[in-house]
Parts: sequence; C-alpha cells; structure tokens
Amino acid sequence: MPELPEIETVKLQLQKVLIGKKIVSVSVRVRKSFQGDEKLIIGKKVLGIRRKAKLLLINLQDDITVAIHFKMTGQLVYQPECKSERVEEYKNRIVGGHPTGDFTGELPSKHTRVIFYLDSGTLYFNDQRMFGWVRVDSTFNIDHLPFIRNLGPEPFDINKNKFLKILSKLKKPIKLALMDQTIISGVGNIYANDALWEAKIDPRVVCCKLSVVSLKKLHQALIKVLSEGIKYGGATAADDKYINLHGLGGHYQDHFRVYDREGEECRRPACRQAGGIIHKYTLGGRGTYFCPKCQK
Repeated sequence: MPELPEIETVKLQLQKVLIGKKIVSVSVRVRKSFQGDEKLIIGKKVLGIRRKAKLLLINLQDDITVAIHFKMTGQLVYQPECKSERVEEYKNRIVGGHPTGDFTGELPSKHTRVIFYLDSGTLYFNDQRMFGWVRVDSTFNIDHLPFIRNLGPEPFDINKNKFLKILSKLKKPIKLALMDQTIISGVGNIYANDALWEAKIDPRVVCCKLSVVSLKKLHQALIKVLSEGIKYGGATAADDKYINLHGLGGHYQDHFRVYDREGEECRRPACRQAGGIIHKYTLGGRGTYFCPKCQK
C-alpha cells in the first residue's frame, strides 16, 4: 500500500502540472471505484492539491474536491500531451501509487478505473484489486468524512511529548499501533519496519512496556525514515519483487533498513560481526522484518 511519502511525492509532482488545468470530461470505467456525480467536476479548474495521511485531495473551483484513496493497489498516472510519436510517452509521465507495468505501459489498461480528460493531458486512476476509490463532493463534505475525522496525527505534526502521550498507555504491539491510522496516520508497513529498526525496538513489544527514551527515539526514527522516503520519491517496491520502471517511481527501496531484506545481514556493523540476520514473521497479517540482535 502506498504510504505517506509516496502520496506526498505524487502530490508534489502533480502540483507542478495539474494546477490551472480544466477537467473537460470524465470516464468512469468501473462504477465501484467512483463515488459521487462526475458532472460536478466537468469544466472545473484545479486550484490546488493536498494530502491528508494517505489520502490525495484535488481542490477544484466552486469548493469541489476530488478525494483519491489508493488503498492496496491504486495508482495515478498523469500523461501529458505527446508532441511527437517518436518519443516514448512514458518518459514524461508522472506516476504514483502501487508500482506495476501500467506505469510505463499503454493506457488505458485493463486496470484503469477512472479517466480524467484535461484541457491538456490525461490523468488515469488504475487499481488492480479495486479496493481504492475516487470520491467527488463538496470540500466541506470531504473534509468531514468519518475516515478523515478519525485520522490520528501524523508524526510530523506532533512533538516527542505528544507522541509519548499517545502511545505510552496502549496495550498493543508497537508496530500495530504505528500502522493504526486512528492512532498515528500516514505510516504503513515499510516505514514502520524501518523506523523500529532505527530505534532498536522489537516490533512485537507492547507499547506500554516501552521506556520513555525508546518512544522518543522511535518518534525521531519515524521522522527520519519518512523524510528520507519523501527525499527519494517514495518506495517503488511491490510485495516480493522490484519492477523495472525505466526510471519512473521512487528509490527509497535502495535504502531499506530491514523491509524486504529477510535473510540478509543487518546493516549495523556490530550486528554483522555478531552474525545478525534479518528475520521475517507475520504480525497483524503483515510481513514484519527485524534484526533479533539489535531490536530487543
């Protein structure tokens, strides 16, 4: 699932190309993926693009917002007008979300659920498993969706003391708490794994058993890995494989601490000398990676 850095990256990229453009028409290819009346947005200009946790919000004229949730396999691909048939179209694309061959393949594809035709360029919402969604409504109604109202604060929005207050009394494993969007929003599996490694915390430890020092280190670690994720354009990693995206997508996967590194040596020199190997187990239904030598 795309996490905070991936959605932040696509937000920043789309801000450069969508603002000021007008939505000429909308093609809803799968009604399940679209909520609301598409007629509300036809003829409207894009005024701004926001992000709330893992939700992308496109603000239009007349206080209308298009909300996009990527869920597990959603993705956005912006295709600018191609001025030459000799130029490979994908090289100028802006892509974000779950990485698949659709990033560089012909569009629309069999996974395309909604198409936004702009006065210059086209925006595709693709979703293999169709858990994601696009919703059109007034900005007020979007901002007051139960999903948004129930979101916890992002790590960037709270200091160490507030972070400590939120987590210190919880009786659930720390990794599950980090991934619970009603507690802390924006953090998913990749960055939770890596932050816990940075803070030398076993993902299975119950929150209330962690020391003040450990929780403060974890807050610092979350800020660090999320910031790196944004810096490197997010992670272009799909489950158990990497996809050749011809330079499109992010590169945080080149900097994974433990995520997707089962069986490899720990990156800490002392752990490597002691034979530290990254292990994987399932916690809360998600693959969890850690080094038993340094995460205790």
